[in-house]
Amino acid sequence: MTELRAGPLSAVWRPDVGMVGASLTHDGEELLGQRGGLQAYRERGSAFGIPLLSPWANRLSALSYPSAHGRVTLDPARVKLDGNALPKDGAMAGREWLVEHAASDWLVASFDADEPVLAVFPFPHSLRVSVRLSPDAMEVTTSLTATGDVAVPRSFGWHPLFTLPGVAREDLELTLPVVRESSLDDRGIPTGRVHVPHWTDGPLGDRTLDAEYPVLDGALVLRGGGRRLTVRFGSPEYPVGHAWAPAGESFVAWEPMTAPTNALVTGDGLEFVAPGATTSSTFVVEVARD
Repeated sequence: MTELRAGPLSAVWRPDVGMVGASLTHDGEELLGQRGGLQAYRERGSAFGIPLLSPWANRLSALSYPSAHGRVTLDPARVKLDGNALPKDGAMAGREWLVEHAASDWLVASFDADEPVLAVFPFPHSLRVSVRLSPDAMEVTTSLTATGDVAVPRSFGWHPLFTLPGVAREDLELTLPVVRESSLDDRGIPTGRVHVPHWTDGPLGDRTLDAEYPVLDGALVLRGGGRRLTVRFGSPEYPVGHAWAPAGESFVAWEPMTAPTNALVTGDGLEFVAPGATTSSTFVVEVARD
């Protein structure tokens, strides 16, 4: 466990458990949805805090996908499956990372893809995550390096769950920076069509969200209880955002994604890191009194 502190902000990250962001507090009050906590994440990959979704974010539409070197077939025993038996959220939950640097306000950890990861994503690579804390923001930078002689598909993402202490779900004021929304089928897989977003900014109320947005402009803003939480990311580092606000939960997930859901299968929006090259992607969480 590594705890970072800077002014009123404090963060806990767990390089020993999948490099999950376990806590982010402001003046001692929690800003991340906890759900089943660390144990459920470790045992079942159940999202809480800020989990990394890698090598792919969200779902694939099948237990196989094409590659330049032949079709990759997934063993269901090696991946997390959703209610439709589709592979979901990659294969990194709970894996142990190497801490490269740990200071009071800065953590760097890395992971070299090993046999369990390469069995479902046969592209040698390493990941390096840098977390920097300042008195009013947390910056998370993820670098992917292609360590072998083949290009690596770039399809990871993060799944942060944001909440505001003392604010009822219906009173969360939500602004989404969305320009276009992907049409999803009943399995949550993009159909290839896009449309004007259904979302209108304002109190969450009794509305639910499970939507993907391939065109963004600006930042997510969550307001309530005298606080303002702002999340910034966008093209080309994270060109896609996925919003999730299920019924009965007092959090809003805003997921930075390097590629659309199911990109490994369709190739849509999928980019590659050339052998020996590194690409980096950053999202920033800002917290202030409102």
